[in-house]
Amino acid sequence: MIDRIIQLFIRHKQISYALFFLTTLAILLLTLMPPDNLGSHSLFQYDKLGHFMMFFCWTLIYGILSFARKGSKKTNLIAIFIVASLFGVTIEFLQRVMPYGRSAGLYDVIADILGSFSATALLKLLKLRLQRYNGNG
Repeated sequence: MIDRIIQLFIRHKQISYALFFLTTLAILLLTLMPPDNLGSHSLFQYDKLGHFMMFFCWTLIYGILSFARKGSKKTNLIAIFIVASLFGVTIEFLQRVMPYGRSAGLYDVIADILGSFSATALLKLLKLRLQRYNGNG
């Protein structure tokens, strides 16, 4: 089942690009909008879990997109992890310098990096599976 989903994203790159764009846009909106615009939903009590999940999803989609563009053998998972982590650090920096009440947090950065790391570990397993499935990756 997982193989079919991954192969779908690889064969239909436009789906991967659209998901990547929408995920990036959602992360930027949720993390950089003024806090008054977000409301006070109880979901925001789980802020660190939200950071983890956002960056897990973003990194996973970015990795699958890389598989689609370069092939699984040529995909550099360390680079994917570094880019995803820098994306999280950059967002926290932007929150710190923006004038409307957002605040940067070390624990947010840690949650972002842990989400990216977890997705990278899953990508490693998927990469090995794809290489076995395709014979050449």
